[in-house]
Amino acid sequence: MRKSAFGAALAVLMSAALMSTGLTSATVFGGFSAFAASPHANTPVTVSVSATNGTQVGTGFAGFSYEKDQVGADVFSSTDTNLVNLFRLLGPNIIRIGGNQVDRVNWNPNGAGGSATQIAPSDVTKLAGFLQATGWKVIYGIDLKINTAANAASEAQFAAQALGSSLVAFEIGNEPDFYDTQAQYESSFSSYVSAIKAKVPGATFDGPGQGKGQSWVNTFGAHEKTKSLSILTSHIYVDSAANATISAMLASNNPGGKLQTAEATMNTGRANNGLPQWRMSETNSFFNGGTTGVSDVEAASLWSLDYLSGVGAHTGAGLNLHGGSTSKYTPIVFSGTQPTSVQGVYYGQLLWVLGGTGAYHSASVSGGSSVTAWGIGKNVFVNNKSTSAITATITLNATATTAREYVLTAPSLTSKSVTVAGSAVSVGGAFNPAPQSVSVSGTRVVINVPADSAALVVAQ
Repeated sequence: MRKSAFGAALAVLMSAALMSTGLTSATVFGGFSAFAASPHANTPVTVSVSATNGTQVGTGFAGFSYEKDQVGADVFSSTDTNLVNLFRLLGPNIIRIGGNQVDRVNWNPNGAGGSATQIAPSDVTKLAGFLQATGWKVIYGIDLKINTAANAASEAQFAAQALGSSLVAFEIGNEPDFYDTQAQYESSFSSYVSAIKAKVPGATFDGPGQGKGQSWVNTFGAHEKTKSLSILTSHIYVDSAANATISAMLASNNPGGKLQTAEATMNTGRANNGLPQWRMSETNSFFNGGTTGVSDVEAASLWSLDYLSGVGAHTGAGLNLHGGSTSKYTPIVFSGTQPTSVQGVYYGQLLWVLGGTGAYHSASVSGGSSVTAWGIGKNVFVNNKSTSAITATITLNATATTAREYVLTAPSLTSKSVTVAGSAVSVGGAFNPAPQSVSVSGTRVVINVPADSAALVVAQ
C-alpha cells in the first residue's frame, strides 16, 4: 500500500521530533521499545492467585548437580572468585555431587588429591571450603559399582567430618536401574547404609535415583524409610538430545506431560510412606548434554521456571539441574575448570530465587494461551510462552501496598541474550537489576509481559 501525502509528511515530522530529543525508533524504556513495539494490542490475561498455602519453598529449591570427577578436577575452589559469586547469586542452595562419574571415581584415603580419576581427603576438604564460601549445602554421592561397603564407610566418615553442617545426605551409586534390579540395589543400599551408619551414626540418605522412570519409588520408600532414608529421589530428562526441540521441551511441563506425571508419582511415593521430602536430584532438558539452540537459550529459561513450579505444585523440595564440563544445557558454562558465562536455565533459577521463600500458591489463568502463573508467599510469577505480549491483571493472595516487576526476557526464544530486569549476569557474578515499580490497589496489580518472557511481581 502506498503512503498518503499526509502520512509521508507525518513520518518526516515524527522523525525530526525524535532527532531533536535524541531518541530513535529503537529507544527502550524499562526494557520495552518506546516506538518499535508490535502494532498489535497486548492480549488481556486474568491471573487469580489462590489463598491456599501449598508446600513451603525453601532456599535449596533450585540447585545444581555435577559429576563427581569435577571435585578432584579442582572445579570447586573457594579461591575461584567468579564461581563463588555465581553460586552466591543463587544461594544459599543445594548442590548434588554424583552423576555417571560417581560410579567410576572411587575413594582413596591415601591419595594426593587433584585427580579427576579418584577422590582423596584433600579434595573433600577443598569442596568443604567452597561450600562455606558460597553458603551452599551438598548431597554427596558415593561409588557403588566398583566399591566396597567398608571403603564407602571410610569416605563417608571423612566427608561427614569435613563437610559438617553443609552435608544434607549421602547418595549411594547413580541410576542403579541401569545395572541392577531393585532387589539387588536395595541389598547393596542396605549394606552400605549399615556400614556408613556404624561410622557416622547421624547419616541420612537419598534414593533410589532411578534414571529410567519412577517404578521403584513407592516400594523403595516402604522398604528403606526406617533406614535413614530422608529424601525420595528420581532423575529425569525430557528426552535424548537427538530429539531436542523447543516445543517438546516446553510441552514436557504441561498437565499430563512427562515431568508433571513423574512429579505426581514422586509425591504419591513420599506421601504413602510418610517421608519428609522428595526431589529431582538430577535433571535438565535433554540427556546426553542437551542441544545448542534449545537447552542454552531463552526457551530453556522459561522451561525451567515452569519445571520448578511443577515440582512446587506437587509438594516437592526442589530439583538439581545437571551441568558442568562441555554440556550444552549447563547453567554455568566452563572452559576447562573456569567459568566463562551463564545461560538458559541459570536465568530461570535466578528469577525463581528472586521470588524468595514461602508457601507455594497455585493460580488460575484465563484469557491467554501458553501462559502459566503461580505464587510464592505474596509474590507472583507470570510465564508468557506465547508469541504475543500480554497485559496481566493479577489478583494477589493478600493485600499489598507496593510492588516491583522483574521481567526475564530476550530478543527471541532462541536467543542467548537473556536479561532479568534489564541486567545480564557477568562471569564474575555481577547482576544489577532495575525492577519497575507497578501500582497496587488492594489485591490488584496490572503488569505487561512481553512475548516469550516471564515476569515476577514482588509484592509488599
